[in-house]
Amino acid sequence: MKVASMWSGGKDSSLATYEAILQGHTVTDLVSYSYKGTAQTNPNMPVSPLSRIFNVVGRAAPSIVSNLVSVVYHKDLSTMIPHEVAPQIIQKQAQAIDVPLVQGEVRWDTIDQFLKTSIHGLKEKGVGGLVFGVVPPTFPLDTSEKLREYQTLIAHKEWMNRICHELDVKPITPLWESNPDQILRDLIDKGFESIILVVDSKYFGEEWLGKKIDKNFLDAAYKLQKEKSVHVGGSGYHSLVLDGPFFKRKLKILKSRKIWKRDYGVLEIDKLELAAK
Repeated sequence: MKVASMWSGGKDSSLATYEAILQGHTVTDLVSYSYKGTAQTNPNMPVSPLSRIFNVVGRAAPSIVSNLVSVVYHKDLSTMIPHEVAPQIIQKQAQAIDVPLVQGEVRWDTIDQFLKTSIHGLKEKGVGGLVFGVVPPTFPLDTSEKLREYQTLIAHKEWMNRICHELDVKPITPLWESNPDQILRDLIDKGFESIILVVDSKYFGEEWLGKKIDKNFLDAAYKLQKEKSVHVGGSGYHSLVLDGPFFKRKLKILKSRKIWKRDYGVLEIDKLELAAK
C-alpha cells in the first residue's frame, strides 16, 4: 500500500516509518507541521494548547485515571516540553530520505483542516494509509508526569483514529504493540543514529543534550529511571534522527549550542548539512 508518514523528526516517527516499509508499504510522502501559536478566537477557550488533548482524555481514559488526571492537569499538563525540531531540519531529513515533504504551519485549531487538505491531495496519488509513531502507554501510573503521558498517548491514538476514519485512510501504528524498552533497543539495533535534542530540566542536565541514543545511553537512562522514576522512552526528552536504514544520506551537525528555555534545555542547531553515507 502507498502510505504517508506523520513525521516529527524524532525516534518514534522514524522507527514507525521504517517498520511500515518492512511490512511492505511504500512511503510516498512525509507529512509534518509546526505550531505558530494557540488559537484564542473564543475568550472562554483555555489558553493551554494541550487542553484539547485533556478534553479527549476525559472521554477516553478509564474513570479512575480521569479522576487522577483532573487533579494534575492544571499543574503538569501545560509544562510538557515541546519537540523544538525546526522546519528547516525536517526539510533536510526529507531530502536525506529522498521523499517529498508536505509541510505546514498550523494553530491548535487548524491541525485537522491541514491534515484533511493534505491527505486529500495525497489520496489523489494513491495513498491509502497514514503512518503514526504513536507508542503504547505501557508503564506504571505512579507519578503525575506518567499520568500526563498516559492521557496524551490515549488522546493521540483516539484523535488519529478519528482523522483516518474521516479521511477514509488506514491508520498504521507499527509501534503500538511494542513497549518503550523494545522501541529504544530496536532503534539502536536497526541502525538509527539519534541524538537527544530537548530535555526536561527536572530530570536531565545539560550533559544529556546532543547525547547519542545508544547502549551507553540506555545504561545511563535506566540508572536515572531508578533514581528519579523517569520514563526512559517518554516525554522527559525528545530526539532528532540524523540517519537511518532507509535514509539515502545522513545529517551532519556543523554548529550547535545548548540553551535553556524556562524549564527545559534545547540543543539548538545553527548549521547542518547532508553527507554521504
